[in-house]
Amino acid sequence: MYGRIILAAGVSAVGLALGTATPALADANDDMFISRIDGEAIPYSSAENAIVLAHAICDYAAAGQAPEQIAIEISGPANWTVEQSESFVSAATQVYCPA
Repeated sequence: MYGRIILAAGVSAVGLALGTATPALADANDDMFISRIDGEAIPYSSAENAIVLAHAICDYAAAGQAPEQIAIEISGPANWTVEQSESFVSAATQVYCPA
């Protein structure tokens, strides 16, 4: 339950960040990530916002959140199906999260 509260707070914080994110220079990882989520037909408001959320997913995973739980928690705020969220989390962890 505590982890869910932390994740919910994090998702809310990411929501605020998404509204105020400034454009960043894309790098090869960003291009790879956007290509992967485009290939999965996952909708997003902007590439910058998707990248911010992807990096936040690494923070959630590093804090001990299971990928499945992260996917469930972000599906509502992102208006994605759980399958889309799982694909997004998978792409984020493979591209951005250290092994």
